Amino acid sequence: MSNQYVIPLFVAGTLLLTLFGFFLIAYLLVQKNKQNQYQLEKSQMIFDHQNNILRAKIEEQENTMDQISKELHDNIKSVLGFAQMSMYNIARLAKDDEQAVLIDKTNKIIGDVIENLHNISHSLNSNFVKNIGLVDSIEKEIENVRLSKKLSCSLEVTGAPYELSGEKEIHIFRIAQEAIQNCIKHANATNLNFALVYEPDRFIMRISDNGKGFDKNKVYAMKGLGFLNMFQRARFVQGTLEVESAPSEGSTIILTLNSGTDGTNN
Repeated sequence: MSNQYVIPLFVAGTLLLTLFGFFLIAYLLVQKNKQNQYQLEKSQMIFDHQNNILRAKIEEQENTMDQISKELHDNIKSVLGFAQMSMYNIARLAKDDEQAVLIDKTNKIIGDVIENLHNISHSLNSNFVKNIGLVDSIEKEIENVRLSKKLSCSLEVTGAPYELSGEKEIHIFRIAQEAIQNCIKHANATNLNFALVYEPDRFIMRISDNGKGFDKNKVYAMKGLGFLNMFQRARFVQGTLEVESAPSEGSTIILTLNSGTDGTNN
């Protein structure tokens, strides 16, 4: 074969190989994109399914707490009210000072129980939280802790408070409640401090105690549902929950979320 045919054949072969390589790469890229899209859709389906399960679980918890709140307010509180009225009537029939003092003390105890039930029923009721707002709800919860005289509790608010969506504020409040209960039950703390930070595009809740602390790397292995509920609720409001703690060094829980995520930043 003469040289005048070899060179054109070589060039043609090179072009064909180049085109083949180009189409092979394009095919592989298309297949890779399809695979990535499939994985993305699969991950989204899993995420949506998990969110639906989480939503159903949280809604069930809120419904249960609302029912308990109504039971406390409508039934138990009413029964105690009748008992208190009976004690007032008995007081009128008391024949000596010792009986009167005992009846008076009993009346005060019943009154304290009624007031505590009133506060508890409000803190359990999601509509109450929606109506008075996050800051006042946490302030009332802290006041209940102060009344128990088991723990010194404080609240600091930075920035101008704005309204988050009612649903978000309920979940934030439940995280605060869970943190208080964990502190009372497990931390052996004497001080619990809340800080609410309102930035233009970000909300932060920081809860710190001076208790015995724990190994934060083992937080997921801890018994009980307290931290699990907090993490689930943080995820549900598209926020992040961080835990800072070490043995004998107290603990800090930090919830951060974008205040404008759902367009409710006012």
